[in-house]
Amino acid sequence: MKLISFDIEISKILLEFSGNLFDHAPLGISCAAVAHDEVKFWQAVPQLSREENQEMVRELMAYAKDGYTFMTWNGCGFDFRLLAEESGMVEECGQLALNHVDLMLLVTFKKGWFLGLDKALKGAEIAGKVHDVELKNGEILHDMHGGHAPKLWADSEYEAVLTYLRGDVEQTLALAQNIQETQEIRWTSGSGKPQSVSVPKLMAVRECFDLREPDVSWMSNPPQREDFVKWIPDWEKKIKGWLF
Repeated sequence: MKLISFDIEISKILLEFSGNLFDHAPLGISCAAVAHDEVKFWQAVPQLSREENQEMVRELMAYAKDGYTFMTWNGCGFDFRLLAEESGMVEECGQLALNHVDLMLLVTFKKGWFLGLDKALKGAEIAGKVHDVELKNGEILHDMHGGHAPKLWADSEYEAVLTYLRGDVEQTLALAQNIQETQEIRWTSGSGKPQSVSVPKLMAVRECFDLREPDVSWMSNPPQREDFVKWIPDWEKKIKGWLF
């Protein structure tokens, strides 16, 4: 399996928000990247136009046609959904989403809760997400995260954002390779207890719907499987009928 990772940063500045990020749409895309043998970026100021996002979709589809399988961390519920909204190519992005491997979704579908990328990276003994980025004035921002990216981009701190994005796609790719080798995702719970899920194969999103649903009766608001894919037109038919 030829692996390629994918990630996006939004352009809309949200000083505070709660609930679903898409409640604040349109979010815009400032930059995106893939990593395989090298890292490729798409970027624009202040954000990618609809036409540029459409070109990104076509390039992603070309990677898939060349035999690459996309790896993301929450790409089904976020990155491909955002790209669908910004490009208008919902069917194409839905196809990419259902046929790719969402590593976070593997955990969520098996355990019933969300897991952060940083925890999974540390569980695999891979360097965590980039938290330190250098600004144009030479200062180091030590608490970098995705929420900072839109403001930094607006302030022309492009290299800082791209450094953060590069880290995300490179580390997601490294994690996917680790999972492929070890056949599991490992992490440590907040209480310090080792946790893991078995991953005999890197399952595409559409295949994950065959997994047995975990017992989440103890949770007040567990993630619902359909929330990851309901943005895709006729998603039930496409998953159950394998129409793509």
